[in-house]
Amino acid sequence: MRWRRSPTRLVIALLPLLAFVHEADTSTAQGEAIFARAVQAAEHETYANYATYAVTVRFANGARHVTDTWNTTEDIAHGNVIADAFSQEERRRPTVDTNPNVTVGIGLQPSGPRAVGASGDSESTTMHVQVASLNPQITGDPIGPVAFAVDQNFGLTPPRSYQVTHDVESFAAAGSGLVLIGHTATELERYRVTLVDADATSDHLALTPLRDPYHNRLRELWVDPATAGVREAVVQGVGDRAPLDRVRWDVTFAPLGGATYVAEERALEPLDYGRGGELRDARISFADLALMPTSPFRTTFGISTPVKTLHDP
Repeated sequence: MRWRRSPTRLVIALLPLLAFVHEADTSTAQGEAIFARAVQAAEHETYANYATYAVTVRFANGARHVTDTWNTTEDIAHGNVIADAFSQEERRRPTVDTNPNVTVGIGLQPSGPRAVGASGDSESTTMHVQVASLNPQITGDPIGPVAFAVDQNFGLTPPRSYQVTHDVESFAAAGSGLVLIGHTATELERYRVTLVDADATSDHLALTPLRDPYHNRLRELWVDPATAGVREAVVQGVGDRAPLDRVRWDVTFAPLGGATYVAEERALEPLDYGRGGELRDARISFADLALMPTSPFRTTFGISTPVKTLHDP
């Protein structure tokens, strides 16, 4: 006698699977809706034209704990970054190079940053002199000089190109171009998004890039349900060189003046520099953020030394 499965039993057996599919579809739909709100909120943020800030890199290299801080200025409107060739720590503890080969850059700049809304006509200036060696003494910092944009969002909106300049003349020239204020091209879907969990303070999203994973770096996102502003993210890499662009980082953001800026980036894995050592507990923090409507630089003359910087792709 041949046994036949009852249609009722078959439906009952498939119920858990159907419930799972329905739940997955629901979490995807909810996640995509939340992500769309976050993208829209980011696209409507109002950024200052310029910003000055300090980028501090901290890590442990074996038993040694290293901290280096670079004073940085960004022309946010044009995506252009300039950072000091020497860290604050190097300026306080200068070393003597056994094979000096230097060039000098001299510039005049205001003695301090001004807040948004200031006239930008301050007469107070200080002389800023840089003497850089082409054969610098090796330090315990394999990361070296960095130049990071404080307005980066790692692919929340379509990835933006940034450039790094090493002297004030080039920085000013880059700021004389036209500003891109919009585009009309159709945007392809960049992520598959699902809602992981939600509470009164944040919606937690998981993201899988559907194309260009190097530039669309978001992997997790925490969104404020009230404002749709991004408060935290896990990203696949920072900067544009190994090993920093090969490990995951936890990034926190902070709102200021109608826009969202990076507050801190924390490596979730050790940074393998080979013979340079394995760096643990690496953190990159953005502090002393000051926003302004006009460039903080006035005039400059002389030449500058090319510096290997780490910047946004």
